[in-house]
Amino acid sequence: MAISTLATAGVAGAQEMPVPTQVHSEFAGPYVGIKLGENWSNAKGVVNTATRARTFFGAMAGYGFDVGPFVLGPEVFADLHNGSTTGRDAGVDARIGLPINRIMPYARIGFTGISPDTRFHGGLGVEYAVSEDVHVGLEWAADTSHTNGTKRNNNSLTVGLQYYFQ
Repeated sequence: MAISTLATAGVAGAQEMPVPTQVHSEFAGPYVGIKLGENWSNAKGVVNTATRARTFFGAMAGYGFDVGPFVLGPEVFADLHNGSTTGRDAGVDARIGLPINRIMPYARIGFTGISPDTRFHGGLGVEYAVSEDVHVGLEWAADTSHTNGTKRNNNSLTVGLQYYFQ
């Protein structure tokens, strides 16, 4: 009888145990987005081009993983700034951010390419969670190319809109 009572109490207690929920930041998970920006570029060397500005559209997709207090993950992007000294660019970056409530400042580093070569790419930004699924961001990114006797510099400032699949 005592064993039966203990077993019944144990089963009842197990049924009443709360199920732990997975807690993650609003910046974790898969996302896609679009961006609009201004690109400033120049070239010096065999090709000489004074600094010029181009308005451009772009797109991105990525995944953020919660790693302690940080969000870390890959992001692929395309910047369609035709007319800049490097033309259209696409690449992949690693992005690391520190969520603070609904705001996440972040840094990114990776590679970009297509024209004229593959090169390091980096930047800084801040993202704001308007809602659980919709975020807006402001970002500065830069890269430099040294190819065929010409040094090309790219700087871009973009405003983006991302959708997170929560």
